[in-house]
Amino acid sequence: MQYPPSAPPAKPGNGLGVAALIVGIVALIGAFIPLINFVSGFLAVVGIILGIIAVVRKNKPKKLAIAGLIVSVVALILSVVLAFAYTAGFVAAVEDSTPQTSEQKEEEEAAVGPRDDVATDASAEVGTRENPAPIGTTVEITDAGTPEYEVTLGAPILDATAAVAEANQFNEPAPEGFQYAVLPVTVTYVGTDTGTPWIDLNLAFVSAAGTTHDEADSLVVAPAPTFMEINELYPGASGTGNIVVAIPTADAANGAWTVEALFWGDSFFFAAQ
Repeated sequence: MQYPPSAPPAKPGNGLGVAALIVGIVALIGAFIPLINFVSGFLAVVGIILGIIAVVRKNKPKKLAIAGLIVSVVALILSVVLAFAYTAGFVAAVEDSTPQTSEQKEEEEAAVGPRDDVATDASAEVGTRENPAPIGTTVEITDAGTPEYEVTLGAPILDATAAVAEANQFNEPAPEGFQYAVLPVTVTYVGTDTGTPWIDLNLAFVSAAGTTHDEADSLVVAPAPTFMEINELYPGASGTGNIVVAIPTADAANGAWTVEALFWGDSFFFAAQ
């Protein structure tokens, strides 16, 4: 008597891998939704744990487990980054919608006087590229809506090539079509913890043609005292130092300096000189 052939053994599944993939996808979708992305981060952690367990299990398929692990890791990163971004945007929107008192407006107008040396767009807000503030103006730089520094730019030297050469014997000449500019910067820390200005702030030069240039473009030593010599500041402490930037020689006087917080802040523009 012949017996029918036995059915082949069923392939083992990996339920944990499927669960990790599902949880990771849900967390990834939630990462893009404000408020929910705070919860999706925890879901992503669960997906990562399930994915790791599923990957290390013996004699189980690995593809879904690896996919679930990758999706969960991406979901966790996006949840954290977007949670900070949405929170900062919300804080900034609330501050922008808060009306200023007449006294605050008068103080701002007194601090930022009109520019007589160059043509400006009177309808543009002071501190924009269209209407940069005069050198010597003190501006408050915020990070995610929180005041961090008061910054004042001193009188720059737009053609400081000779001074830069004297500052350090290893300083290389400016590239063709460029010249070194030296800008004195005074900062006062007004935050609640401590701050290191050369880390927390971005300073750059925007040319009349619209190109941006900063210290990282040319590794030269600025004339003393340098901005990087300002160490950690506690609330109320101040420091002054020079930065050096290679700027285009053409139409240098019609460019502008910019100051902004490293992460969550808008650029504030100052006149070139």
